[in-house]
Amino acid sequence: MANPISSIKRMEIPEEVIQERNIEEVIKAVSDNKEAILKGIDLLSTIHDNGFLDMINALVKHKEEAMENIMGELNKEQYAEIMENAGKLVFLLGDLRVDDLKYFTTKLNNAMEEARTYERTEPTRPLDLLKALKDPEINKSITMMLQFLRGMGKP
Repeated sequence: MANPISSIKRMEIPEEVIQERNIEEVIKAVSDNKEAILKGIDLLSTIHDNGFLDMINALVKHKEEAMENIMGELNKEQYAEIMENAGKLVFLLGDLRVDDLKYFTTKLNNAMEEARTYERTEPTRPLDLLKALKDPEINKSITMMLQFLRGMGKP
C-alpha cells in the first residue's frame, strides 16, 4: 500500500508574475473605461483650475475643525428658520408627483413660447374671446384650468 500524504507543498507564484497579472488587469480596466477615465480627468482638471481641489483637500485633512466651524455657523439663530424650512422642503419634494409636474411644465413651456412669439397689433375685443372658445386648443386649456381650480378648492 502507498504511504499517506502527510504534507502538502503549495505551488508558490513568484511576486513578478503576480505584479504582471495585476498590471495586465489594470491596463484592461483602463482600456474598457477609457471614456469615463478621460471625463474624470477633465473633471478633476476643472476642479483644480477653479481652486476647489485645494479647498476640498484642506477640508478632508481638517474635517473635524471644518465640521465644528460649519455646525457652529448653522447653529446661529439667524439660520434656524432656514434649516427648519430645508427639512420641510425635502419632505415637500418627496410628496410631489414628478411625472405630473413634468407634464404641466412642458405645457407651461409650450404656452410661454407661443405667447413670446405671438404678435398682434390690434386689441382683443370681447367678441374675440367668445370666438376663441371655439378653438379646441383654447377650450381644452380653459377646461384644464377650471379643473385645476376645482382641485385646489377641494379639502
